[in-house]
Amino acid sequence: MAGIGFRLQKLLTGDDFTSSVKAFGFSALITSGPFIITVALVLFVQYVSSGNLTERGIEYLQALITYSYAFSLITVGFSYLVLTRYVADEYYRGHVTSFAAVFFSAYTIALSCWGIPVFLFFSGLSVGWGMKLCATVLYMSAVGMWLAMIFLSAAQNYWLVSRSFLIGLAVSLGASYGLGKAHGLEGYFAGFVAGQVVVLFCLVSAILKEFGYWEPRDHNWMGYYRAYPRLMGIGFFYNLGIWIDKILFWISPQGEWLDPRLRYSPIYDTPMFIAYLTILPALVYFFLLVETDFFFKYQAYYAALQQQEGLTVLERRRKAIVASLRMNLGRVLVVQGIVTLAALLAAPFLIRLAALSPIHLSVLRIGIYSAFMQVGCLICLNILLYFDHQKEALWVAATFCLLNAVFTEATLKLGLFAYGYGFGLASLVALVMALYFLNTRLERLHFWTFTRQPFPEPVLILDDEELDEAGESPAEPPVESPGGSGEPPSAAPSAA
Repeated sequence: MAGIGFRLQKLLTGDDFTSSVKAFGFSALITSGPFIITVALVLFVQYVSSGNLTERGIEYLQALITYSYAFSLITVGFSYLVLTRYVADEYYRGHVTSFAAVFFSAYTIALSCWGIPVFLFFSGLSVGWGMKLCATVLYMSAVGMWLAMIFLSAAQNYWLVSRSFLIGLAVSLGASYGLGKAHGLEGYFAGFVAGQVVVLFCLVSAILKEFGYWEPRDHNWMGYYRAYPRLMGIGFFYNLGIWIDKILFWISPQGEWLDPRLRYSPIYDTPMFIAYLTILPALVYFFLLVETDFFFKYQAYYAALQQQEGLTVLERRRKAIVASLRMNLGRVLVVQGIVTLAALLAAPFLIRLAALSPIHLSVLRIGIYSAFMQVGCLICLNILLYFDHQKEALWVAATFCLLNAVFTEATLKLGLFAYGYGFGLASLVALVMALYFLNTRLERLHFWTFTRQPFPEPVLILDDEELDEAGESPAEPPVESPGGSGEPPSAAPSAA
């Protein structure tokens, strides 16, 4: 959290306009690289494949990519935040030489647990084994990308990460064009998968270059499942919540069969896909400006605790945290609000640009609103986890997932006019919950900080006169062992 963001923020201090463009461009690649590549490929294939790929083929290609990414996000959700916590703690302690070994450990375990079930699912496709294997490899590459970015968020070389996605984009587009012209659907999909494999290879190379490879394996992070089980729940419920409404539409009467194993919902999938594009500015702004500015205030507060400053200083630092969040979250609201409003007004144009029918217009508009609510919820969840409020974050993630399922099922029964409202209402409720928890915890930050520290039991110390009255002789003063610190317990927070 304190690596690439700070390095990119230095670009903004440049006087020229290109420095700001570079900063926001690199931030977009780092926060949303796979999504940008997918969007670019789908639009590219639609443009160049008119001669040898039908509309049904494009839908099949998009469905394969969607299923692979959905499986990767849902399955990696069990370990994502647990591993993030471990990496953050090790980074806080300065133990970064084991990062490569931890990555390979986490990646191997994830594929061992979920790789076979995913392969069995894709093996039931009615296409050739080349497409089946490509779908499995895409899933494996996506899992590796999500895990690699945990480690690279602590890196200092943003160009290595950005270059990985740029090279992958170039390979995806070039290979898709060449193979697609020769082999049709199989070629387009194989070219895209080749680009994702290149991205993963480049990201792993960046990890090795940034942190080295000093240990063959490191499974110590597995102990964090037992220490922080709530993090596993937060990651799983939030990622499942993102996809549960799409899954319900796929299996509903509104879904259509593309294959014995693939269903998709033309009325819902594409408008939601376009709606998610509108939240990129908020993600970039949070990563580049909000998180870095907030972190300085956050760090100053806990530094004051470690230095045993008085309550006046702590209260001043707490108010600085609140002021930073209010100011920067307000800016995110303004920036994303402008983008969302512009997207709502431009929705008819976007419908025509994507060659969709007018019945998609209402779903797109609700999707744009829903994405706005969801990105706000995501930002609040991040801040809650900075302060280690895992219980509250779990409540928010679980509520979002459950309500999205319940409300989406209700909208399916109501009909077309209600499609998308389930996701929107679930995101709104989750956002309100997250804001409530965040506000109440920040108001009583001192209380929540001190009551969760492992302070030792108090010891009553009597002077010589009191000991005489008790009929006991004074004991010799204890000699502190060489290993004893004699220091009060640290009030430093564990890395969020």
